[in-house]
Amino acid sequence: MGAIRLIYDETLRQMKQVGQWGQLTVKTSREFSSGPLRYCLQGDTLYLPKDQSLVEENHRLCWGRIRVEELDEMPWLAEFDVEVPEDPLAYHQQFSGIGFGVMYSRRHRETPEGRKAVPEFVAESVVRAVGSDPDALLDLSKTDFEALVAELFARRGFEVDLFRPNKDDGIDFLAVRNEDTPEPLILAVQTKHPDLKSDGSPRSVLPVSTVREIYGVARAWNLDGAVAVTSSTYSLEAKRFAERKPDEIEVVDARQVLEWVKGYRWNTDE
Repeated sequence: MGAIRLIYDETLRQMKQVGQWGQLTVKTSREFSSGPLRYCLQGDTLYLPKDQSLVEENHRLCWGRIRVEELDEMPWLAEFDVEVPEDPLAYHQQFSGIGFGVMYSRRHRETPEGRKAVPEFVAESVVRAVGSDPDALLDLSKTDFEALVAELFARRGFEVDLFRPNKDDGIDFLAVRNEDTPEPLILAVQTKHPDLKSDGSPRSVLPVSTVREIYGVARAWNLDGAVAVTSSTYSLEAKRFAERKPDEIEVVDARQVLEWVKGYRWNTDE
């Protein structure tokens, strides 16, 4: 039967025509995902209204897609530039014929095919295992530790963009908080999961150079701050460096990661 693609203007409570759309690069989609047009972004495709003044005036906009058979019951869903009689977002349901960009995913993973929304970064069984047995944290692979930390940031209310394994200037993922702030708060996060030593002794303590590295990357990217997360601990010098710049760099050790697992073990807010 087909579907109609449109823009819903929450500010005016009107449907608007789509003027342009296009697939973005990973870098560009990152920029849009932390700004006011993030609800116009579906995966890595951005939909913009024909009337560009709506964007310039910072209207609250989101993409919409409505299957034509839904219009038999609610023709007003496709009436442009007319105030709608009901809130169309109330009809947004998963797997229905009416969908809007109001359920912005907190989790995006970068793949060779582009930036994709994912339901989780790590299996729930991993979170449960670490929550039940702290030693399980040490048994994780480097990839699973990174994914666990990314998942914990998402459960703490951040929107997370997990980078591809080849890294990007030392950043493992971006953590963005859009709510309760005039401008998006964007943090660069780097995870470190040192190997166990051959003699079975504890993992290496993270030096100050690790903290300086992610701090410098965040500044180079003009981000709001940086977070270094490890399954080990930090040297005294590394801690002191972070203490001198509390608004710019945070260091998180294994103890705090385990506290996050306990505090955000259940994903109840999505």
